[in-house]
Amino acid sequence: MGLQTNVNSKAIVEESYPLWQFTLDATAIFVFLGYSVCYAHSLIVNYALLPEHAIPKWLELVLYALLAYVLADIVSGTFHFLADNFGNPQTLVVGKVFIRAFREHHSDPLGITRHGYVETNGANCLISLPLLIGIYHKTEPLIDYRLRFFLLVFFIAIFLTNQFHKWAHAETPPRLAVYLQNMRLVLHPAHHAEHHRPPFDKNYCITCGWMNPVVKHLRVFEGIKRLFGRE
Repeated sequence: MGLQTNVNSKAIVEESYPLWQFTLDATAIFVFLGYSVCYAHSLIVNYALLPEHAIPKWLELVLYALLAYVLADIVSGTFHFLADNFGNPQTLVVGKVFIRAFREHHSDPLGITRHGYVETNGANCLISLPLLIGIYHKTEPLIDYRLRFFLLVFFIAIFLTNQFHKWAHAETPPRLAVYLQNMRLVLHPAHHAEHHRPPFDKNYCITCGWMNPVVKHLRVFEGIKRLFGRE
């Protein structure tokens, strides 16, 4: 079952999704998917040439994929924390493109379920593109194979994060989503519900949520708040 919470936010954003932003997001998704195909093609055609190290290369790649997924969870939590606690929807450039969605989400948690595919996933593609494109053109297919593999998994996980987040709020998520949620491979609704309860400062990581207990134990975000005098 999706989340039913209705949280009052200090900054309620009632702004519509403008055409310029839709165009920007749609273009970002198109370019992101195009470069992802380029990465995947490079990895597939060079796999047989990849030398093995101390462990089988398939197992090594599984470990790289796991690390990339965990890193994506950490990055999602960090970005979520910053967007919730710093700046506002009028902040230059990042306000309308990134912060607005997070602030709107706290005033209307189910609003994300009414967003289309482009609005849900465009911003994450946009923020990933500089590194995705730059690293592709600065690396070699075989020499940097493991780096390319790691980054492809990482960026795809970042790309899917808002989709996982949307599923965590959906009344009737797809069967595949429910299966992945129950396996705790993606963000689970009950886990994410903690973020929408006062004081709204828990469980910021929203790719899979695995890193939330670690971040909480280390008090990472509390430390950032203290550093900038936000407590």
